[in-house]
Amino acid sequence: MKKLTLYWNSEVIIDFMFGLAALISGIITLVKPNTKNIRSLQFIRISIFFGSLSIFLDGISLLYLNVPISIIESFCTIPLALSMIIGVNYIIKENYTSLGLIITFGLGILIFYVGFQPGAVEIVFQNGYFRTAWIGLFSYLNLLNYLIIFAYIFYWGIKTVKNAPFLIKKEAIIFFIGITIYSPIASLFYILYLFDPFFILLSSVSGIIGLLIFALSITLEPKLLYILPFTIYRIIVKDRKGYPLFDFDWSKSEVNENIFTGFLNAVQLMSDEIVNMGGLLDINLKDGILILHESKNITVGLATSKSSTLLRDSVRKFTSDFETKFQKKLKESCHDMKEYKSAYELIEKHFSNFPSRLVPNKSHPLLLSNTLLKLPQHLEKDIQNIISDEQDYNFIKSEIFKSPEGSAAGFLSLYHEIKEELEKREKESKEENIDME
Repeated sequence: MKKLTLYWNSEVIIDFMFGLAALISGIITLVKPNTKNIRSLQFIRISIFFGSLSIFLDGISLLYLNVPISIIESFCTIPLALSMIIGVNYIIKENYTSLGLIITFGLGILIFYVGFQPGAVEIVFQNGYFRTAWIGLFSYLNLLNYLIIFAYIFYWGIKTVKNAPFLIKKEAIIFFIGITIYSPIASLFYILYLFDPFFILLSSVSGIIGLLIFALSITLEPKLLYILPFTIYRIIVKDRKGYPLFDFDWSKSEVNENIFTGFLNAVQLMSDEIVNMGGLLDINLKDGILILHESKNITVGLATSKSSTLLRDSVRKFTSDFETKFQKKLKESCHDMKEYKSAYELIEKHFSNFPSRLVPNKSHPLLLSNTLLKLPQHLEKDIQNIISDEQDYNFIKSEIFKSPEGSAAGFLSLYHEIKEELEKREKESKEENIDME
């Protein structure tokens, strides 16, 4: 039986390291629940998987000098490119199709066809060792495929860092650094590889570093994926009689909640025949769209730059949960907005991945030292009663200023509810002990 010869070299080792890094990058995006089910990231994750498979196959083809495996490696780059472009398209415009996708699909068919032609892959002696290499047209088609992928990723990185809100600008810059290392730098080395095989090692090392930075930045800050498709401005909840119940602002609108609610009431009166129970309606405004959702007891309006399937689903789920959470208060026709402050929890649940634009620059009051920040007197008194340590108090105060409006009141409301419940249980326990005695 003929013994298989293993052709170990630096390129094989780098390939296996790169393939493992790509696989780890894909797994990293599955760690946090708020990135696990993001639709655009699911396509990018598929692309990373095929990228990892392609790199592993490249290492195996070099290790065994196996021509068929090298051809299969090339075929793996076709779904890699398609899924990456679909993911980036969805992030940028929440739409799958684009001219680049059509071109890449056609290019994939050409790669598949040419790959089956004789002489597409040969064993050559380069850089001091034998290796499998794509030859002629097959090589140029694969190079073009990779360059399209790199161009798409780099374009996405530029748009993201350019449009990132100030609060996540630092994370966007780190994300862009990863994109830059992975895309233009790695692609430059990949082009130079045509002239000197040594550059394929530098291209792979750049890819490893860039891909890991890219995956970590998205996992730590999922809001990076929601900078481009749309901007959400404000959400307001009113009851069927027109009273405002809850208001949340992502962009510090100058419009008072009563004025906004009055606008919603007027719109609803004009659209009763369109907005049925549980229905959704998109109303085109001068600078955006109002997504209106009416349920049994409430109407929810979300002001955004444009409509979206994701936003529609979020509004629908938010409305359902709001009805469930405050069912008792809604049946009692409670109009006090303080009673609905804890709806901030639902904002965190359904809209936590959308970036806030409350802070425009570093001189904004939210970024002042926590010792200089001033809370409303009643709020400051309540928090001081809860937190006695000065250092902890200053930290909590700074966090309240950085949090969206309503979060502090929601926290205090929840604190008092829990405290009352504990006191009630403690009292009942003492009464039971007395009865037993």
